[in-house]
Amino acid sequence: MVEEEGGVQKWAADAQVNLLAGGGGEVWAKVVNMWWKREEANKFQGPAKGKGVSLRPKEVSGWVSRAHSGGPHPAIVDTISFAVRWWNWWGSINPEWQVRKGNRLLREGEGSWDPVAQTGPNGMLNVLICLRWWYDALKGDEGAIGEWKEALSDVEWALKGIM
Repeated sequence: MVEEEGGVQKWAADAQVNLLAGGGGEVWAKVVNMWWKREEANKFQGPAKGKGVSLRPKEVSGWVSRAHSGGPHPAIVDTISFAVRWWNWWGSINPEWQVRKGNRLLREGEGSWDPVAQTGPNGMLNVLICLRWWYDALKGDEGAIGEWKEALSDVEWALKGIM
């Protein structure tokens, strides 16, 4: 991996720029900062392969196959379908102890966060980049942004648990 000044891996520096481009609000910036601090504490290292790829949205698989290159966002035309796929994947990579209702996590329960606590370019970054694309695809549609905000709150809750 290419290292930049101060020990920051190029993939992480590029990802941080991509994640923060285009807004998302205060909570989004906070979540990206939490992700960054966790990566920094782990010296921007992580396993070569990610977990939970069976339900991972195909857009992420394409991005991973391109070595996490920035490039253009995948075309997400159907944000409702994308949201369903994101929730299914997110639920599949979260710990079994979490209380669930359908494909949603209720932010209840306690236990190890290991299933979702993966660092590196194939860890939580994949979840965050998905949220970035989803947000961008909504194009500021206030009527549709509520579900994205709920997903963001869930990721924030998980990151707090991990940290």
